[in-house]
Amino acid sequence: MKFYDLEWLAEKCGTDNKYEITAKVAAEARRESEEAVGDRTNPANERYISNVLYEIEEGRSPINAPSVPEL
Repeated sequence: MKFYDLEWLAEKCGTDNKYEITAKVAAEARRESEEAVGDRTNPANERYISNVLYEIEEGRSPINAPSVPEL
């Protein structure tokens, strides 16, 4: 398992709130998990949280998208 620096994750996720980072990663992992339910090509033991963290690292996750400022 690769360990990620919290400050690095905060920068990538656009927040320094540990709870918000955790919630964003968990929500994205859940979304991927739910999408994979009907996918027969996806192994059952897929590591969704690790995949999300890897996608963040590669800049391919929706979490990396800049946040829209609230009005």
